[in-house]
Amino acid sequence: MTALVVLLLIATPQQTERVRALERKLMAPCCYQTTLAEHHSEAANEMKAEIAALVTEGRTDREIVEVYKQRYGARILAEPEGATGVWLKTVPLAAVLVGLALVVFVIHRWLSG
Repeated sequence: MTALVVLLLIATPQQTERVRALERKLMAPCCYQTTLAEHHSEAANEMKAEIAALVTEGRTDREIVEVYKQRYGARILAEPEGATGVWLKTVPLAAVLVGLALVVFVIHRWLSG
């Protein structure tokens, strides 16, 4: 059995959910293209096992994230720090609206001139 399986067998359901949530917050360090939850490389599996061990040791989510930020830098985070859901939704929507207004303006000038 892998270390991850053993750790998850002795973990409480709450600890298991925390492990899963942390896996969704961190990128796989081998490619930085998918989260740990979606990746199955050897490096990702080792990181998952280490996260499970840290959770069962009683470390907080913040402490665990900091361990990986120190090791890999901010690139390891799936969502940038300080980015709240409101900003992640508002900024792209505002960009689309500005772009649409620009298109309407250009078409209006083209048709009237």
